[in-house]
Amino acid sequence: MKDTKYTVAIALKKANASDEFLVVRRPHDDKDLADSWGLPAITLLPGELPEDGAIRACREKLGCTAKPTRFLGIMYQKRNAYDIFLMDIEMVLADGETADVAKADTKNTAYTAQQWTSDPTVLMDSARHGSCCASIFLTDRGLLDRSEWIQSLEGSDTVG
Repeated sequence: MKDTKYTVAIALKKANASDEFLVVRRPHDDKDLADSWGLPAITLLPGELPEDGAIRACREKLGCTAKPTRFLGIMYQKRNAYDIFLMDIEMVLADGETADVAKADTKNTAYTAQQWTSDPTVLMDSARHGSCCASIFLTDRGLLDRSEWIQSLEGSDTVG
């Protein structure tokens, strides 16, 4: 029986009224979505609440603090090595904070680049390749329909 991962991705904004959000590039050797643009994400620890995981993702993956402001959605997907429940949470940077993937203090996925953008379509290619965080985000923005979500990547030779 495969393991199940519970993961939270963050749609990080500079301020509440901002349309800009942060996207990060996964590393070249990432077994799931190599070199893809997505949202910063983290696997929840046993008993950890999603909003606490989101706060930890900011600290560990981006070296910043932010406040959760809105739940965007959740997705279940079957993968080769595990099944995943992934949820997106919108967050706002704390005053005076900056996010920087170079400040990552993580034992897991460290991102190779970042960019602030107001164009959600930068995530469309990732969603088409099975990215849960991108699919949820684009659905929230009205650019993707749930019927277009990739529910299973089992059998894929590129996604663990």
